[in-house]
Parts: sequence; structure tokens; C-alpha cells
Amino acid sequence: MTTLGSRIKMARGKESQEKFAARLEISKGALGFYERDENLPKSDVILKICSFTGASLDWLLTGAESASREPARKLAPCPTPANQAEQTAAAAPQASRECSCPQCAELKKRLTALEEEWRELCAENRGLWKKVCLLLEGIAGPRERQP
Repeated sequence: MTTLGSRIKMARGKESQEKFAARLEISKGALGFYERDENLPKSDVILKICSFTGASLDWLLTGAESASREPARKLAPCPTPANQAEQTAAAAPQASRECSCPQCAELKKRLTALEEEWRELCAENRGLWKKVCLLLEGIAGPRERQP
């Protein structure tokens, strides 16, 4: 089973990390962390990846669909935070820069669930590594002679 990081790398294709990260408006290091599954990208980064590569959102987040890139036409265009801020600037100068459309709300919900699952797995992994280290210390430590 592939991970989110490996699917991001597959979606990036042969484009360099540096160029792809620049298009996503993130650092090369952040992209590397995402591809190595050390961090999870925010929803806006995930949406940009789908938009730039044509990967479907379901496939990128879950791996459930076919790996072939299909156009992101399933997604209704949603206003970008910049456009939304311009539209609401007259009504509310301190308007939030986050999109509040139903599609983005659903994506944020799904991403939050993935982040929680990731945290739980990391905590479990740390606990298992501690147990392994204790077992290895017990094996490697000096043993008393039995009379």
C-alpha cells in the first residue's frame, strides 16, 4: 500500500523537488518532509498538488482510485483565498483568508482525520521503538553466571 508521501512523489513525476516546491509556494525541505511521510501537508497544499498535476483528490489522499492522473474536473472551482478576500474586503476588512465552501470544508475534515491517524501511528511507533531498545539493552547487557 502506498503512502500519501509516495503518492505526492508519484504526482510530482520527473519535475525536480525544487521546481515543484516553488510552484506550490513551499520550501523544498517541506516537500521532502511530505514525500518522506515525516509531515502532512495542509489542505491548501494538497489542493495545489491536485490542481497542478491533475491527480484526483481521492487518489492523492487515500490511494483508492486508479493511479492514472485524471483531470480534477470532479472538483467545482472554489474561490481562492485571495479572490475571496477581494470580494469580501468591502463588507469585512478583517475577513478570514480561508475558503469556507463545502468542498474545502470536506477536504479539511478528511485531512484532519488523516493527521489524527498519523499522530496515533507515530505515538504507537515511538512506544514500540522504546520496547525494542529495552529488549536490546537486556540482551546486550552483562549476564550473571548461574551457580
